[in-house]
Amino acid sequence: MWNPRILPFFYLLRYMLMMFGIYEVIVAVARFVSLERTAARVARTGEVQTLAPSPRSRLSFNVTTAIVVSLICVSVIGFRFQELPFAGIRTAADGSERYGIGPFSVPRSNDGFVDGWARWNFTGYEGKNAYGEYRALVETMKQIGEDPRYGCGRALWENNGELNKYGTTMGLMLLPHWTDGCIGSMEGLFFEASGTTPYHFIAAAAMSKQSSNPVRELRYDDNNAALGVRYLQELGVRYYMGFTPEAVREASAQPALREIARSGPWVIYQVESSDLVVPLTVQPVVVCCRSDDDSNLSHVGDAKERWLEIGTSWFQNPNDWPAVPAADGPDEWQRISVGVAMDRRIGEIDERSRRVDVVVPVEPIVQQSVPATKVSDVVQGRNSVSFRVDTVGTPVLVRTSYFPNWSVSGAKGPYRVAPNMMVVVPTENDVKLSFGWSWLDVVAYLLTVLGIVVLVRWRRARRPAQPELANLDN
Repeated sequence: MWNPRILPFFYLLRYMLMMFGIYEVIVAVARFVSLERTAARVARTGEVQTLAPSPRSRLSFNVTTAIVVSLICVSVIGFRFQELPFAGIRTAADGSERYGIGPFSVPRSNDGFVDGWARWNFTGYEGKNAYGEYRALVETMKQIGEDPRYGCGRALWENNGELNKYGTTMGLMLLPHWTDGCIGSMEGLFFEASGTTPYHFIAAAAMSKQSSNPVRELRYDDNNAALGVRYLQELGVRYYMGFTPEAVREASAQPALREIARSGPWVIYQVESSDLVVPLTVQPVVVCCRSDDDSNLSHVGDAKERWLEIGTSWFQNPNDWPAVPAADGPDEWQRISVGVAMDRRIGEIDERSRRVDVVVPVEPIVQQSVPATKVSDVVQGRNSVSFRVDTVGTPVLVRTSYFPNWSVSGAKGPYRVAPNMMVVVPTENDVKLSFGWSWLDVVAYLLTVLGIVVLVRWRRARRPAQPELANLDN
């Protein structure tokens, strides 16, 4: 289980199944006792009665069972976290402390951590000692966004465990909230729900003293801003925020990073050449197939991993790619096949030391120059990106995560290109990309509604008919 955020729900499911199990055991015992009593009555009187329990007695049984199950669960959890009302601390003969009630006890050191965890979380940002530093940084970023010299844009902040002093290492994910959507946090935009997640963490590692590097099998370049600057540019990151001396020293040595502000230990840089929408100078190439030549190359990994191999290979090894690789495109774009560079393989598929393979073009890429065009009037909305070009037909790169729900007007596409961005080919001067519903979304919602209707009708059909009331006059 690579993502531990699922683990709490796994435990909740286990506890819920435990409660169901306790209930079923009680029901089984009750049925057994009832059958024994019925058998004894038949043996004693010779009469066979098949009386079903009344709704009132069934309700009483369910309520009693629910109370018993709840008491059992509360007692188990309370004992685990040493919070039972009638339990206490005992001192053993050897001087050690134990927590217990009656004959049951556990070492005092076996206390639960939930109390301290909850207290830390619910004191809020304002309750932390470093809140003043956090607030000052947020205000600085807000002022940068409002300054006409800089403007709104995405920000990547140094990934480091020391940020937990703000209440959580992810506290700066709220930059869009504090700045009214002006400054976007890369850690929040591209984290779990985007195909751009691996590339964000590759960039974060290169721009951090000691990043968490949570996505496995990637080839991280830790604290190497010379490489990280290009990553920021390709991801459309407008601002970089560093605070450790090591990361700041690396960033300050890069010509493409210009210091624009300081706040406490934080140094904020503006990233050059990181525009959201840029025209391409070379036509992309479509990666259409895999190599069958095993002399120095091998087959690309399974379909699930194939685009990650292509994306990371282009992202981290640009010298191998004279043109940006695309998953699809117009017929005039060159089609190429790729294979794994065996001399750069690290580990095998079944090894823990494995790293995602580097793939390279098998045949030479023909660099096809395209007419120059100028992009202007770029506007990024909540679910849209619009811009204007002065020449149609030239591919334009939009540095926003590709997803099938994107559609475009005034252009062909969008086509997915490495690492996980979009390219459109304008057919008109005004182009607009919009994120909306796909046919799969519509079908999924219809199936959900249909399932609810079926469940309601099925439940109503199973409801027993109410007996007619007897005529009181009779």
